[in-house]
Amino acid sequence: MAGLDSKTYQAQDSFAADNHAIDASHSSDSKQQSKGSSLLESDLNNSLNQSFGSNKASLSEDNHDHAPVTNGQSTHISLDGLDSIKAFDSGQIAKVKTATDLVNQIGGNLGDLLDPGGGKNTVTSARGNDLIFGDGGGFNTITTGEGKDAVVLGKETTNRIFDFDPTQDKFVLSGGLKMEDILITQGKNPGKGGLDQPTDSENNALIIDKNGGHILGALTFTKAETLTAQNFAQIDDAKVVDFVKNDAGFAEANGLKTQQGKGQINGTTQDDKLVGGAGDDFLYLGDDSFSVTPVRATSGANEFPFKNDSPGTTDLTAELKSGVLRINGNYQNFDGAPLFSQGETVIDPKATILNGSDPVSLINGFLKVPQDVEGNKISGTHLHFSPAGDDRGNFADATVVRYLTNTPTDGKSGTVTGEFELTPEEQAAFLAGNLYTNLHTNVDTDGDGKAGFPTGENRVNFNKNDIQFDT
Repeated sequence: MAGLDSKTYQAQDSFAADNHAIDASHSSDSKQQSKGSSLLESDLNNSLNQSFGSNKASLSEDNHDHAPVTNGQSTHISLDGLDSIKAFDSGQIAKVKTATDLVNQIGGNLGDLLDPGGGKNTVTSARGNDLIFGDGGGFNTITTGEGKDAVVLGKETTNRIFDFDPTQDKFVLSGGLKMEDILITQGKNPGKGGLDQPTDSENNALIIDKNGGHILGALTFTKAETLTAQNFAQIDDAKVVDFVKNDAGFAEANGLKTQQGKGQINGTTQDDKLVGGAGDDFLYLGDDSFSVTPVRATSGANEFPFKNDSPGTTDLTAELKSGVLRINGNYQNFDGAPLFSQGETVIDPKATILNGSDPVSLINGFLKVPQDVEGNKISGTHLHFSPAGDDRGNFADATVVRYLTNTPTDGKSGTVTGEFELTPEEQAAFLAGNLYTNLHTNVDTDGDGKAGFPTGENRVNFNKNDIQFDT
């Protein structure tokens, strides 16, 4: 169960970043900037801190301002004021002198080779040990999938990685980058905003080229302290990268099916070499490369981030095909009807506001954005960006990605449906296990004296354990 949230109101510039503060009880524009820094009550912060230690998801006091504020997503950061910086010298990391050395960094068994080139790109990979080239001079959003993967870093290129696994994955420095050039630290920006949260978010581990402050890697929902010298290798000869990228014999020897183009390039169920161009490309693993297990959420004393005494449950199935995410399921035994399902514009006085928000401001904050980017009308069930329930810990960025539809069948139960055309970045987030839904309740329709929890009742996590990559 996430806190109270309202719909994101995305601006036309899909590359704009959010720097807007969002409290866990209330969503804001997906591209807005932080305007406060005071923390919510201690029980919420303790919940948010339970799995992520000192790098908890900071939550700002909500000002209920939903007017969109957009800024270009940052690719650079000032080195002033950064703390807990770590670095390794070149003597601590592996040296890559040949193509074989490079493949050995991922266990010696190459899966896919993915080279998006320049531009603003999205890259998704599946099962297997993959090489992903993030050195084309642009901005890449990457989901690595399963296996031992390596992201090749190059100067003046930013790679946002949704699912980097410090126990398996690596970075390989290329293009003249040396380990002595690299700083590793935690972001400090408390801004939220769903998928458009700031590159230097406090939820992100950052890999920085200290010669100019370029952010080479932003590892979402990752602790910088978990990165070690074993997560890095260094290419000493630029000819290695050129050979691996361009030699047809290398691709053939590794059984790669090569596709080169622009726009969306779909992979196959075999090992692929996908190559983009100078524009904005989407290197996609293919619809047949994964499936999604059904998920269930239960309310009660263990609900994140707000504990409650509701017996309610939600069961959902999800399918992502051809860029369309379909979610279907039902909710049962809730203490009230889903928020807005009764056409209400006020909070039921019998409802429980778990984080102590002012009910008038609470409802006004919701009503400010009456529909999402696809025109889906405001409802009490939302799709959000953040993982929980897997080994990465629990987070609650309350910015709404989409509104789902509630259809009550009685005073305590009903159905949940949604069909959304996801952007490439949103598809990558889903495949990384970084999306969740939550259902808020409000009106006492069955007359039992309980009107539910407008700040959230059930949170259903589509986490990385639920995304099954096929062989």
